[in-house]
Amino acid sequence: MSKPYVAAVLGGSGSVGRHIVKKLLSDPKCQSVLLVSRRPLDDLKQLDPDRIRVEVRDPIDDMGMLPGRIDVAFCTLGIGAASKAKKDDLLRVDATIPAAFAVACRNAGASHYCLMTAVGSDETAKWSPFTRTGAGGGWYNHVKGKAERLTADVGFPYLMIAQPGVLLGSPHTPTMLEYVPNAVLPLKYSSAHVADIAKGMVKATTNAFQSDEAGPRTVTIAGGIPISEAE
Repeated sequence: MSKPYVAAVLGGSGSVGRHIVKKLLSDPKCQSVLLVSRRPLDDLKQLDPDRIRVEVRDPIDDMGMLPGRIDVAFCTLGIGAASKAKKDDLLRVDATIPAAFAVACRNAGASHYCLMTAVGSDETAKWSPFTRTGAGGGWYNHVKGKAERLTADVGFPYLMIAQPGVLLGSPHTPTMLEYVPNAVLPLKYSSAHVADIAKGMVKATTNAFQSDEAGPRTVTIAGGIPISEAE
């Protein structure tokens, strides 16, 4: 039998996060969605005022205890215009805060967790004065890799790490990249629309929850197409 569940989302106001919230709300098994944010997110709450709860944390670094039980959780938080970010700000927003959210979700009972990072994530990657904080550069990949390692250290029974390449439909994706056909790219660098990325993340994570899939097990999926088709 299908199990009802409570979900939590960090990054719900972002291009992928919004679609994750909508996908969760379309699932009758989802009892409620807790959105953690530094602002009220009234526009998102209007999607379903009865099932959406917003937990305002400002500063958001101080997660503390989250209210109620959580079964599954999703983190898509990140600095959108990474190339304009300061080195320490990128580390804080894309790694430190997501790690604090992961700990808070686990303490609230979450067993199934999904983290979105980026293709090329690698904690051993180094800072480069040429790429600086830009997406795909050494520091960016380092920060994303650190987010993955800190989240894995929390010890979720099931962890999905989604590493998309080009996010179609995101305001932060350079227009020229949207015209590169997937046919000429390795699968892990393939592009996909933000709605399809969200669909795959939700489907894979909630399916694992429904089937009691645990381990501990970490599933890493790289590339837009593989993520969008995840089961």
